[in-house]
Amino acid sequence: MSTIEQYDQVIQQCEDIFLKKTKDYGTSWRVLRGISIVDQIYIKAYRIRT
Repeated sequence: MSTIEQYDQVIQQCEDIFLKKTKDYGTSWRVLRGISIVDQIYIKAYRIRT
């Protein structure tokens, strides 16, 4: 697989994720600041551990 094909594959995966998130959450998830996303990951990891 060439670099261009790999690039296209990753772009397609990103687009799929974007569309699924938009369908599930609307566009509100896009306005989260980076630290808010980190907080959400920490909360989920904490819940899994307990």
